[in-house]
Amino acid sequence: MSNLDVCVVIPHFNRAELLRETLDSVLQQTASNWHVIVVDDGSDLTHWERIRQYAEPRIRIIRREDGSKGPSRCRNLGWQAAQADLVLFLDSDDLLGGWCLQQRLAAVDASQHADAWVFPVMLFKNRPGDLPVLWNRMQAGGNLERFLVSDPPWHTSSTLWRRSTLQMLGGFNEQVMYGDDADLHMRALLQEVRFSQQPDALPDVFIRRADQQRITGTSSPQLLESRVVRLRAGTQMLNKVSHSRRYQQLWQGQYFRECEFLLFNVPDSQSRIRGVLRAWRADWPGFSVMRAIAACYLWLACLCRRRAYLLLRIGRRISMCLLPAGFFPRGGGFEQTQPAAEILSTLQRRLGKADEPHLDPGL
Repeated sequence: MSNLDVCVVIPHFNRAELLRETLDSVLQQTASNWHVIVVDDGSDLTHWERIRQYAEPRIRIIRREDGSKGPSRCRNLGWQAAQADLVLFLDSDDLLGGWCLQQRLAAVDASQHADAWVFPVMLFKNRPGDLPVLWNRMQAGGNLERFLVSDPPWHTSSTLWRRSTLQMLGGFNEQVMYGDDADLHMRALLQEVRFSQQPDALPDVFIRRADQQRITGTSSPQLLESRVVRLRAGTQMLNKVSHSRRYQQLWQGQYFRECEFLLFNVPDSQSRIRGVLRAWRADWPGFSVMRAIAACYLWLACLCRRRAYLLLRIGRRISMCLLPAGFFPRGGGFEQTQPAAEILSTLQRRLGKADEPHLDPGL
């Protein structure tokens, strides 16, 4: 197994109790060459005082004192402070399987040419193994296109990075609060970072999907503005490194889907929709017909959303016939893919659930 060190970087905000569970999952690793950096994002005093007590020789607790608030800034502070060659990002409510770092370091040994290694991760609600659902399916190719149409094949914790690769990429975009991991992965793929996927590996990180509000699951003005920043940053990167018309068209679907997100999820969103359409026109001036069709549908949808929903649906159906299919992605595996039966069986044994009945695949 590789003798390289791994730094596990954990951004934290007001989750002292869940963070304790997360740190315990790191302490239970079968590999020993790791350390943790927890970066607090300005938690309330009660939480801050509590997590400071979690510090020990291999667990360092630091606090963001300046810069942009949010997980991107915290993750950047963490990997920049790391002394390790390899970096794994872990959210403060998620858990590592006890075999995670050992499995990942073995892959580093086997694929030393790679700049980053990607592994399956799995969802859970109350304890690892209670949801037989992967973050997404992993396939041999097409990863960039999947990110471009909001079918992210990799989670933040799917990837084990070389610290030097993060340095080359500039880390996370600190102005992006939602989708910052997808933004980083997309930039890495566009810049031809060498990823080594491990689709047959045992899922080794468990992503919490409980009922509590997720930190990036709100519709605050700052978060909504951040979503547009991500759109425009993605456009700049595409225009810089790729001249593929297909990629450009797929990414414009993100502007359209952002408008629909605002339409159906944010009250009184007409001005924000107009703002996204203006950004779309400024960023992609050469696609006027496609944009005009989208604008007409969205204008109709804003008028009909509350009083004539059937007319809205008809308008959307017409738009689906006129706009590129990539604007209306279907059939993605995001939070819907089940592991193979043998993987699930092995996972249950590793988690100490061999005597329990298999979970209902229909969950």
